[in-house]
Amino acid sequence: MEIRRMIAGDAPMVAELEREVFSDPWCEKDIFFYICMNGGMCYSAVSEGRLIAYIIGRVIPPEGEIYRIATAPGYRRRGIAYRLLDYAAKTERGRGLESLFLEVRSRNVPARNLYHAYGFREIGLRKNYYSDPTDDAVVMLRAHSADMV
Repeated sequence: MEIRRMIAGDAPMVAELEREVFSDPWCEKDIFFYICMNGGMCYSAVSEGRLIAYIIGRVIPPEGEIYRIATAPGYRRRGIAYRLLDYAAKTERGRGLESLFLEVRSRNVPARNLYHAYGFREIGLRKNYYSDPTDDAVVMLRAHSADMV
């Protein structure tokens, strides 16, 4: 498996995976926007020529926000999302990243466990933030620490 910065050609594969795993998938145009934007934090995990996971976010130093992170169903529970998250955070440190924020569905226990394992802590709750199905958003933060370097 290789983890690398996303390229424009990844957008169709990311959009396909979005449709597979999210009830509110982003379109290829929106994904392409973040890949190309100044401050975009976009990384892909690729195995045997197939995009198997990705992370999309934005860094405005000293803060970053993760908007999307997904792993293809057949590749879950192998530590890929953790490694992708770690790679992105450590790489973006060079651009001044000191803390990361994200929102996650309150009922998404596997994702919340991943974020807790990576050192995120829950700092807030947005009631009924998500639809299809309706769910609360848990706001999480991972502040700079020695292991993020």
